[in-house]
Amino acid sequence: MDGVQRYICNQQKTFFGWAASNGYDMYVFIPVFLRSSFCNRSLDKPYSVDQFADVMDWVDFMEADGEFGPAKVSEPFPKHVAEWLGFVYRQLQIETGLPSRTLVSMIPPDRLTVAYAGLHTVDEDMQAEIICRDFGLSARI
Repeated sequence: MDGVQRYICNQQKTFFGWAASNGYDMYVFIPVFLRSSFCNRSLDKPYSVDQFADVMDWVDFMEADGEFGPAKVSEPFPKHVAEWLGFVYRQLQIETGLPSRTLVSMIPPDRLTVAYAGLHTVDEDMQAEIICRDFGLSARI
């Protein structure tokens, strides 16, 4: 992963952390976001100026598309886990070339959350390799 790709992964990491900090139900928020028009047209592309926008602009983009408004919950989701999920989903999209909506269908957030405990401490490339292997994904060459 190059520096630009890492930056984009970190943008999504920050966005997911923002959502968790603001009480969004991450098991609803993540699929809504990864299946959104914004994600498809802007984040799943090799390059889009929106990838470098402030993450609060991402909220505006989602609202403009009428795709933002997942339910909020009373029990908070750990911000550090949400951030990890954000980074990993974007990394997997970059590594596999699969659309985010396909990835979230193949790897639901509740299944990936279980992997956090064992994978958040290993190298990012290793964690992507393990997830790809465990879920039958192929990385692009």
